[in-house]
Order: sequence, then structure tokens, then C-alpha cells
Amino acid sequence: MKKFLYLLFLLLFLLPLGLLNVSCDDDDKVPDVDLQANVSGGVVVNNTVYVVKGEPLTVDAINLVNHTGKDGALGVVTYSLDYMVIGQSLVAPYGFELNTSNLAVGPHFLTAEMPVYVVDYPICFGVFSININVVEDASDLPGEPAPTVLSGLVKEK
Repeated sequence: MKKFLYLLFLLLFLLPLGLLNVSCDDDDKVPDVDLQANVSGGVVVNNTVYVVKGEPLTVDAINLVNHTGKDGALGVVTYSLDYMVIGQSLVAPYGFELNTSNLAVGPHFLTAEMPVYVVDYPICFGVFSININVVEDASDLPGEPAPTVLSGLVKEK
């Protein structure tokens, strides 16, 4: 009788543990999406945005370009400058204006991070990394300011 109870215990309590590792789908897939940021107020040269001190650098919009054929959206976009959070954008088009008046002349690093939601895919994260070089006046710019589209990266959590 004790052997029977022991076998019953094994079946009822240990068998479900073996089922926890079973999965019906590949949960480690990244959706086929692209991120694009429309940036204005600066000059882009070799992946660096040059901006005149005192002039705003504006992220006009961040767009999800979805190639999966399924519904997708972006979550709250968090902006950081030199690794310190400086703001968030809660709704589309996720724009942000960076005031450069108080920035020192020289290089800075702006990031925008957001969750990426696509139906039937795990939650992923999108990242924009933008090198910024603040210059003293317009004569130091390597060209004329023009709107630019920058690409972001989508990765697993």
C-alpha cells in the first residue's frame, strides 16, 4: 500500500513539474519591425547630430514600421541625455524637444528607449542612440540644418 501511495505521489506532484518546460511556440523571436525617428534642428554627419548651442534639437516623431502584418504599437518613450533620464513621451507621435541652452559645447549622448508591442510576439524593446555634438555657433556646423530620419534597433528583453 505504501508503494502505491508513493507512486501516486510521484504522478500527482512531480509530473506537472516536467510539463513546465514545455512550450507551444518559440517565445524568443523578435518581430520584423523597424524604428524610425524624424529629427530636426541639426546637421547629421557620420551618425552624429551637430546642433548650435541654444537652438533646440527636436525629435518630431518616432514611428514603428511593421512588416509582420499584425497589429503593433510603441509604449512610453523614455529619453535620456548623457545617461540621465530627462523626459518621457506618452502618446504618438512621441516627440521631444531638447533645449541645448544649458549644454556644454562638445559631445553628448541622447537615447530614446521604448517597449515594442506586436500581436503574437513577446514584448521587445526599441532603442535609439544618437551622438550629439553641440557647437558654439552656426559657422561651426558641417552643413545646413535639415530634417533627418534616423534608424533605431529592436531587441529582445
